Amino acid sequence: MVNPFKKDDEEPLKQKLLKLGLAAFLSYGFVSNMTYAVLLSCSYFVFTKKTGITPLTPGQRANFLAVYTGFFVLNNFLRPVRLAVAASFAPYMERVIVKIQKKLNCGRPVATGVVIFLFNIVGTFAAMYAGLNLAALFSGVPVEFSRLVR
Repeated sequence: MVNPFKKDDEEPLKQKLLKLGLAAFLSYGFVSNMTYAVLLSCSYFVFTKKTGITPLTPGQRANFLAVYTGFFVLNNFLRPVRLAVAASFAPYMERVIVKIQKKLNCGRPVATGVVIFLFNIVGTFAAMYAGLNLAALFSGVPVEFSRLVR
């Protein structure tokens, strides 16, 4: 078995995960996306608790990005943890792919596409939406999603 935590080679992370299998690669994408959703929510909470205003207020983008950058840097130190979680989650991801193949009576590429859509796209946006709303609830500053479309 390939050790994805080995640091003495220069093999890219993507290649290491693919050697563990497609399910591990998809698991890492899901775990990574969920981590970023949590970081965004934590950044929103910290920023709004400190300032009392939404980061979508004109002129606040740079201030919010400074808070987010701090969490982003912290997240880089968590990469080995994300890899370990993804590796342990991979068998479950494989089962989901197989189950979708059976339910939809389709090939592996279609089932994989469904998993990517459900977990890595829909799941990511749902986690971001839920996380931001929870952060807004606890900070007392609403998200004001309507400002995103102006």
